[in-house]
Amino acid sequence: MSFRNRPILDRKHRPRWQDELRTQRLIVAGFAIAIALALGIFGATAWSTFWEANLRPVAVVGGTEFDREQLAAREHVLTAERTAQIADLQSQVGGARDQIIQQQVDQLTAGLSSVTGDATKSLVDGQVLEVGAAELGITITDKQVDAEIAKRRTRPTRVGISLIVIQAKAATVPAGQPAAKPTEAAFKVAQQAAAAALKRVNGGQAFANVAKAVSTDATAQTGGKIGLVAEGDATYGAYVKDVGSAPKGKVVGPIRTDLGYILLKVEERVPGGTDATLVQLLNTNGVGGDAYRDYIRDQVLLAAFKVHFSTKVVAATQAQRRVAQIFIAAGPAAPVHEVRVRHVLVQPLPGQQDQTPATPKQWAAALAKATAVRAQLAAPNADWFAIAAKESSDPGSKDRGGDLGWQDPTSTQFVPEFGAAIKKLKVGALSAPVRTQFGYHLIAVTAERESPSQEAANLVIQLRKAPDTFGTVARQVSEDAATAAKDGELGWVAQYELDAALETAIFALDKVGDISEPIAVPGGGTYIYKLLEVSESRAVPDARLKAIRSSGFERWLADIKRPAKIWIDPQFASSTTG
Repeated sequence: MSFRNRPILDRKHRPRWQDELRTQRLIVAGFAIAIALALGIFGATAWSTFWEANLRPVAVVGGTEFDREQLAAREHVLTAERTAQIADLQSQVGGARDQIIQQQVDQLTAGLSSVTGDATKSLVDGQVLEVGAAELGITITDKQVDAEIAKRRTRPTRVGISLIVIQAKAATVPAGQPAAKPTEAAFKVAQQAAAAALKRVNGGQAFANVAKAVSTDATAQTGGKIGLVAEGDATYGAYVKDVGSAPKGKVVGPIRTDLGYILLKVEERVPGGTDATLVQLLNTNGVGGDAYRDYIRDQVLLAAFKVHFSTKVVAATQAQRRVAQIFIAAGPAAPVHEVRVRHVLVQPLPGQQDQTPATPKQWAAALAKATAVRAQLAAPNADWFAIAAKESSDPGSKDRGGDLGWQDPTSTQFVPEFGAAIKKLKVGALSAPVRTQFGYHLIAVTAERESPSQEAANLVIQLRKAPDTFGTVARQVSEDAATAAKDGELGWVAQYELDAALETAIFALDKVGDISEPIAVPGGGTYIYKLLEVSESRAVPDARLKAIRSSGFERWLADIKRPAKIWIDPQFASSTTG
């Protein structure tokens, strides 16, 4: 008995339609599988693209992660601000400030090419400051952020001004003495000249023509035209106050200044208001209010940190070290035998480029003088700096004690007579007068070395054995002419005043007379210090204090960032990200 209701047919005996149906079913199934695979691949690709554009981590600060979407928003903000600033600067072109404006435009334009790295640094620094603010007690308010946003979205009123300066002439003084101040009589003369210039303008002469004729200011060549100026401009902002609300075309003055009298003409007025370019760029790039506010908050926080650094970290009275230094410039990449050379040049025709017109009598006089100068140089404790400054005719070395630096004695850069003398001289020896086409040279070889690092190491050993010789050695070998002339004296050093490595080495010296290890600064040579004096509480002069507050902030900020656990994807890192 069979349960089959139809016979089983082998391939050979199946009807043709059955084979065709089976083939169709296989084709449909294949298409279905292909479609499913395609959809899967498409979905994976779409997800990968979305992740790359939005969710990919670009930096992690502590436990806070920043993704590609946040970075893109910050990029848009920086691009919008820089582009708006460029447009605003370009609208001010047309006066004495054009060169400065173009430099600022060029700098901002270059910044557009580094916006990704700058945006990454901005996010990272903002988060570091946010954490550090709590520890330092630094706070900012929503009101401060609102005020900064309003400020950045607003352009100030600008006034187009032209200028005539009549300077009060001061008496001439000998070179090297402070300039004399103009007398009241000189101011009176300047006032009369300014009044005469105003009379010419009021009489119908063009302000620009009068400026070209009588103004003593550099703007005279542009007809006195300064261009559009806002009240806060560092150079010309005071003139905006001087013209006040004077209408276009009005000439204001004469106005007395510290240097004389001025006349100001109002060329145009451009009212301030919303920076439409910035607003449009932010809207076009889809930068929401929160993204822009986050950026501005970071900027306000950064400003607060600068204030904290200037007022709390950098005190007017602080611990300092007085030191002397020896500086050894970076030498050739590969070790090479070098000698340290200095000379005094005595010419028959002092100061002239060409000595060939000199007569035999003049050459003889030069030889006699060179012989006398040699006697001065050969004396014990001879001061090469003083003698070279007074007697040498070589403008490139006379103010450096005649120093020509380290030289390869086999080099062909010297004229033959000079090169031959170097090869013959031993360290410490002084040549007889050597005649060349330039005059008579008194040449000394003060040291020799195979490399700067070897020289530095040997000097430290030598100086630690005899610290009292530091000044003499500095005058002989230091390649910083300003301090070498003063026995290496650098003076007082406060925190955040020098490169971090140099400062660390200086403050590690405890005992007066201590000599530091050689401190190599990448690409900048090597320093050796001697401690001269210690003060744990000493006033910092205003000029130095101002410089420290300006240049030391980035170092202090780097100190704050150093303990933070920061990871940055190299693809998005800035060259200045620390």
